[in-house]
Amino acid sequence: MGLATASAIAMVIFALGVPRLFADAQHPACNIEEKAGGILVTGPTGSLEIEALRANILRVDVRLAGKSSPRTLVIDPALKASAGLKVSITHKDDSAEIETTGIRGFISCGQPWRVSIFDAEQNKLVEQVDPFGQAGWHSVNLLHRANENLYGMSGLSMHENGGGLLRNNGSAVAAGAQGEAGAPWFFTTRFGVLIDSDGGGFDARDEEVRFYGDSREDMEYFVMAGQPTEVIAALAEVSGHPPMPPKWALGFMNSQWSSTESEVKDIIAAYRQKHIPIDAFIMDYDWKAWGEDNYGEWRWNSTSSPENAAPNKFPDGASGEFGKEMRAQGIRLVGILKPRVLLYTKGSTTQMHEAAAYAQAHNLWYPEDHPGLDLFIPQPARSIDFSKAEARTWFWQHLEPAFDAGIAAWWNDEADYANNFQFFNMARSLYEGQRGHTDVREWSINRNFYLGAQRYSYAEWSGDIQTGFVNMAHQRARMLATIDAGEPHWSMDTGGFVGHPTPENYARWMEFAAFVPVDRVHGDYGEKRQPWVYGPTAEAAATAAIRLRYELLPYIYSYEHTAHETGVGVVRPLFWAYPDDPNAANITDAWMFGDAFLVSPVVTQGETRHTVYLPAGTWYDYFRGTRVNGGGTIQYPVDPDSWKDIPLFVRAGSIVASRPVQDYVEQKPAPEVTLDVFAGPQPGRFVYYDDDGETYAYEKDNFYQQPITAITSADGTHVEIETPKGYYRPALRTYLLNIHGVSAATVTINGSHLPKSTAEPSQAAGASWTIGEDRFGAVTTLRVQADQASQIVLK
Repeated sequence: MGLATASAIAMVIFALGVPRLFADAQHPACNIEEKAGGILVTGPTGSLEIEALRANILRVDVRLAGKSSPRTLVIDPALKASAGLKVSITHKDDSAEIETTGIRGFISCGQPWRVSIFDAEQNKLVEQVDPFGQAGWHSVNLLHRANENLYGMSGLSMHENGGGLLRNNGSAVAAGAQGEAGAPWFFTTRFGVLIDSDGGGFDARDEEVRFYGDSREDMEYFVMAGQPTEVIAALAEVSGHPPMPPKWALGFMNSQWSSTESEVKDIIAAYRQKHIPIDAFIMDYDWKAWGEDNYGEWRWNSTSSPENAAPNKFPDGASGEFGKEMRAQGIRLVGILKPRVLLYTKGSTTQMHEAAAYAQAHNLWYPEDHPGLDLFIPQPARSIDFSKAEARTWFWQHLEPAFDAGIAAWWNDEADYANNFQFFNMARSLYEGQRGHTDVREWSINRNFYLGAQRYSYAEWSGDIQTGFVNMAHQRARMLATIDAGEPHWSMDTGGFVGHPTPENYARWMEFAAFVPVDRVHGDYGEKRQPWVYGPTAEAAATAAIRLRYELLPYIYSYEHTAHETGVGVVRPLFWAYPDDPNAANITDAWMFGDAFLVSPVVTQGETRHTVYLPAGTWYDYFRGTRVNGGGTIQYPVDPDSWKDIPLFVRAGSIVASRPVQDYVEQKPAPEVTLDVFAGPQPGRFVYYDDDGETYAYEKDNFYQQPITAITSADGTHVEIETPKGYYRPALRTYLLNIHGVSAATVTINGSHLPKSTAEPSQAAGASWTIGEDRFGAVTTLRVQADQASQIVLK
């Protein structure tokens, strides 16, 4: 164990409140002091602190000449070391080390100083040589294993068509514009490193990664040991966990620029009449009294002032009647927000609007933004500085009436031409304001991302993209790169914002969108993105894709809770699940959708055969039922006329939860959930999760969480349903288990034999079972009671 064999070692098992100070005989200026969960090493040019935060996370803080500085917004303000974490500290001569069960740090204060980090198997992860010399240049240089791939750092711009996930040459770090993303972090398949900084960049070559342009006086960084999903979970521990979104936000959303109250009602009526599921309608400028004084930018467009650019488009908005009517039909209304306000009353260059006058008097303007013409009304406007607490509070207070009158969530736009934290703080204003006003979950969608924003129920979309197959295909890599940067909630303007998609382009894009974190359509002024606009073939394909998503909502919502707990969302790049497969290292045309599914949407016009790489293992074509051996590339036949094919595969060892399709997420209670079990030789695990979908009661254990595992071995197939946790009691009463690939001769539950039925399994839980055939082959079906533990054995 490194220094453990040296004769002069003094082993100290950390005990709170017992500081120790060691003087080095050869280097008396190198002092080692035990701190809370870590060590502080002080030398002639500065100090270096290393602290264990979790079993696989070490924090390193390099302070040149003792300088320190506040953390940026990247770091969760609530971050602290885990209580009860076992940490051992070893010291001898001019070195010290700190170790947990999952990571080890070693500091040498010789010439030059070195910081080395190792994993639990004592493989070196990174090493920093001469940390104080680097701190003078506001940089962190880390040596790592040669030839290992680097990820994270940044998303992709609209113009980086063909870009992938690898960042082996480094990247600038910035929130950027139009759907870009930035994070001062990189990771490999063995570890991750987060440097706390407002911007900067990475330069990578050979076995060295250099972070430059650190914004702080001290260089504070965090090293995380583990495979991709483990370091993503560690990243969430440091930068913050995303809250649970409202359940309706996982459904389908129709966004539109240019709409009226009557048109929205007609559109929703058509969705309901056609039984095309939808949960939200997102409104552009039209919903606001844009141009009016008296805080028109915050108010429903239910007035007819001469200043109003398009007056009274939503006459029942301000009263709340329109919102109530839509809510009764299962529709949430979402409204656009801008970071700017109009300066002057119409026709004046001196008479300020009330909101602008307040911002002027209280110095709430964004400092680098000067008055310019508004993009919608050609009048002077200026942006608010959301980094100021007063601005955030003021902004929310004037939105409360709109929220109370039916705006359920927020679409933040055009704050991406400022600093890394403008969108971040705009969303923070809404999250903190709404949480102070109500227990109803807040949600917003924004046009860029900087790490840490996920703490504020923050989704990102990829900007004002062009329509067409090429741009549609590019969104796959943009999504996965953004997820690598730490944002699990991503979306796009399905169908494209600029232009009008062909029916085939629209149909294929809707299939793609069914397998992204946030499913929504949008287009430019006057563009319509309803499925029936694009003809019967496109409508049928789009409807089928939306309905499939709604069928899988119990599965998707369960993985949303995984995202809340770990930062690992329902969409995962393929290399996250297969870190040892070199073929998966830079795949962007397929991804995992939860643990069970691999999806590779068709994004090429007229395609008849679709190339899909399937990692090693057994896979099942979800629609056709065909069993496929992985470990190579297959050619998937595609119908170029119906546009209905979605290359979707479920891997052996998976469990998939589903329920009957509804017109909106919570239309009816679900007393039964279907579990499709694809048991394999390795244990498969799925954690079913539910809560009220609406409030923050889950933070106080008011949820329903139930782990389910399955495995096939020589003595049969075993399915274990554990006792549920949490106080919430959903409508769920039974699970309908379809155990695929098994034609059972006997079935036992908790040791008791069940009778076999020749018809459908009994409606009563645990009363009987049946065998049959479906598209996957043999299947054994039975019902079990959901709210208790069950050990099920099929032989």
